[in-house]
Amino acid sequence: MARKSPLDKVLGKLEDLDEANLSNLVQRLARERKLLETVFDVIRDGILVLDGSGVITYSNQQGRSLIGLKKELGDKVSLLKAAPDLARSLGLDRVANDSRPEVVVRETMIHYPERRHLRIYAVPIASAQGDEFSQKDAGMTVVLTDVTEEKVSVEEKIESERITSVMDLAAGVAHELGNPLNSINIHMQVLQRALKKDLTNSKDKEKADKSLQSCINEVNRLDSIIVHFLNAIKPTVPDFQELNLLSVIEEILHIKEKELSDKNINIQLDTDNKEPVIDADQDQIKQVFFNVIGNAMDAITNKSDIRIIISWENEFITIQIIDRGTGIKKENISKVFEPYFTTKKKGNGIGMMIVHRIMRNHGGEVGIDSKHGSGTIVTLKFPRKGAKQRYLEQKPIA
Repeated sequence: MARKSPLDKVLGKLEDLDEANLSNLVQRLARERKLLETVFDVIRDGILVLDGSGVITYSNQQGRSLIGLKKELGDKVSLLKAAPDLARSLGLDRVANDSRPEVVVRETMIHYPERRHLRIYAVPIASAQGDEFSQKDAGMTVVLTDVTEEKVSVEEKIESERITSVMDLAAGVAHELGNPLNSINIHMQVLQRALKKDLTNSKDKEKADKSLQSCINEVNRLDSIIVHFLNAIKPTVPDFQELNLLSVIEEILHIKEKELSDKNINIQLDTDNKEPVIDADQDQIKQVFFNVIGNAMDAITNKSDIRIIISWENEFITIQIIDRGTGIKKENISKVFEPYFTTKKKGNGIGMMIVHRIMRNHGGEVGIDSKHGSGTIVTLKFPRKGAKQRYLEQKPIA
């Protein structure tokens, strides 16, 4: 049996209290309420208490400040009206059911009264009707922590890491350029000596031709290194347009059709009738799939499968590219997005760095799960069309 609180004991004796004692009790409760409100108002976290209908029944000063709510409306308005972004993160826009509300721990972004990143911790409040929990009467306590500065700090750290990566790239390019330049120099010396001889000799002519072809190949390699370097460092602003991801994937598979056929690689594409439409830069997203699918093809042997799964998850479209190839060693997974890291004989080590940059610039995510000898799963998460701008226009609460 649940223990009664001091307040429950007092309320149980209300009928026995005379007018003077009742007045003293009311005054005492008013003082305690004022004290608690003062304490809650100096807390740096926002606190909101909701009833079973999602209406705010209590809010402290920081809670009202974070969602732009006037004090006089602090206990009269629906959270879905006052802060739609926050309400949707708590699932208040969904049709109510009979299940007990779950504890919510997540981060979200709100755009009114100003753009902020909030960390949410929400717990259900049991019904006041006995011990049975009623979804209809159940409320929720929501604690809001403003982590905007923390996010800005993370973004500054990312920018610092980007500058460091560019410096690493520059050093890597200098190293990479040295090898083909040295090779070209050697073959040019061979050609120089050959030109001083009579090239009517077939062996000398063949040797000169090989040296010339080697020079051409090395020049092409130099060009490739420079192109990849420029793609990795130049700040390209995405040209956002409506884009169907399925169409992009099919186009990349068509481009690689001959190579897939030569290696006898089978592509399994799993999707449903929904169209995976996003707002994105078409050329940049093509580059993402070209690199990721290309890596999967390089990782597997002949007569194998690559599985591509398209799924929908809240505000994101998730695409997984799964291969049963060589996989990545545990100690190397953290290096995948570093410049010039590669385990391939002909790799340049920039491809996945470019993928990471493009996904970040599109508000998306890229993740890698791999086991050496078993295969790799690359997960790409794209914001669904309109998800990033959906709640930008919010009217202030009158």
